[in-house]
Amino acid sequence: MDLFKTFKNIVFFQDLSDEEINVLISLSTPRFLRKKETLAEPGQSFNQLFILSNGLLRFFFDDENGNETNLFLPSEKEAAIMESPESFSGESERKYTIEAVIESQIFLFNKAEFEEAAFQHRGIYNAYLKSLKQIINTLKVRTEQLCSTSPHSRYEEFLESRPFTSQNANRKYIANFLGITPNSLSRMTARVHKKRNERKK
Repeated sequence: MDLFKTFKNIVFFQDLSDEEINVLISLSTPRFLRKKETLAEPGQSFNQLFILSNGLLRFFFDDENGNETNLFLPSEKEAAIMESPESFSGESERKYTIEAVIESQIFLFNKAEFEEAAFQHRGIYNAYLKSLKQIINTLKVRTEQLCSTSPHSRYEEFLESRPFTSQNANRKYIANFLGITPNSLSRMTARVHKKRNERKK
């Protein structure tokens, strides 16, 4: 694997200098995840940052009734520098599972080492800051959609903005992510296909 070329092709690293790319390569640990293989599980210590080079992940937790709730479904098309959701609030108790939806390639970084490099290299700092802003914006959009838009509108927006995820994720995961039932998703899918077929006539 040509790591330099791989890192250059990752959106968040495209503005980095060659020196900064090499710094990140030296700090990274490649990890290949098979379908349904977990990266982090509840109760486990996980103090790393990572970036998704290719594939699709899901971040989920079990509610009080044992039902899964999918918070994130990041793909290679919307990759950011990620970490366990608990890390943002400083919670010590881990409840999220991070799992590969399809075969996925990630690069792990020790969080302390990555942040030290960010303090020393402006390009890495800017990439990290941009990534954090993207994660905040993703949560903002999801909150607004769940609070103020119809399930059908959420689904249409999902299809338009995240085609890779819609084509590769399990329908059950998508339905849960959108806050609807699998049966409702099936009905919406049928209506969307019908509407598209009518436009072609």
